[in-house]
Amino acid sequence: MHSPMLGLDTSGVVLCGISYLTAPGIGLFFMVSGALLLRGHSEKLFETKAFLQRRFSKILIPVVFWSLVGWGLDIYGIQNEEIGILWFMYCLAGIYLLTPILSRWLSVASIKEVEFYLVLWLATLCVPFVKLFTPVNESDTSWLYYFHGYVGYYVLGFYLQNYMERRISMGRKLMFSLVFVCISVILPIALLMLNVEVDFYSLFWYLSVTVALQCVVWWSVVKRLMKYVAKLPSFVVELSKLSFGIYLIHILVMRNLLWKTEWMQNMNGLVQIVVCAILTFTIGALISWGISKIKYVRAIIGY
Repeated sequence: MHSPMLGLDTSGVVLCGISYLTAPGIGLFFMVSGALLLRGHSEKLFETKAFLQRRFSKILIPVVFWSLVGWGLDIYGIQNEEIGILWFMYCLAGIYLLTPILSRWLSVASIKEVEFYLVLWLATLCVPFVKLFTPVNESDTSWLYYFHGYVGYYVLGFYLQNYMERRISMGRKLMFSLVFVCISVILPIALLMLNVEVDFYSLFWYLSVTVALQCVVWWSVVKRLMKYVAKLPSFVVELSKLSFGIYLIHILVMRNLLWKTEWMQNMNGLVQIVVCAILTFTIGALISWGISKIKYVRAIIGY
């Protein structure tokens, strides 16, 4: 999503398509977190203080360190978005604070109660479309203000991990996936092809129903593929440990190193996007790997 250079010589459809098809990455992260951290049964070992200490210790040092890096770059007039990408960490911190409450609710909630919550949450994701026809109150007096947000992905991940297999047959999952793909992909393409002027980032972004549908499809596909993998290769496990570091470093590598090279600037279209994405990931992984080997420094990437 971040790879295309400013002024890239390619069509709006390509750039919008790349952004849109990679938008589920945020929701999927929260879904995986919900599947791993939320508990749907009574668990005496789930102790709030210990949980929060364990989770916040992973994100506090990286947020402080990379905020200082971003401010330092700004002082020296170096263009960057290092502080901007940390929005994700603040959102994650809020969800961590809610986790003990959600886990206790899920330990007593029925499947239908969880499904009722998710249906209401999905309804809030349709608001950008409703706003095309009528004004919607989104202030702090609106029910959306207290109900809408990324925590829905968190609960969705828990639901798909624990309940989807027993609630939905393989045939229905395939049918739903096809419908979801059609809705989430054909709709924005149709609007672009028909030259209908809409706010793309309002209708088709992280908190839109179309991206949520894509997340469900991605989740189902990857879960299906994992059934054929007996054991993950060790390098995949190691990369997963470095992924937080790659995320924290990628903007610096991409915009202050790769984008400034002449050979990268001379590329155009999809070639530049693909090459930039691969090199950013690779360089970010190598830097994170090096940091992970230094005992008291590795905390800056949450390792």
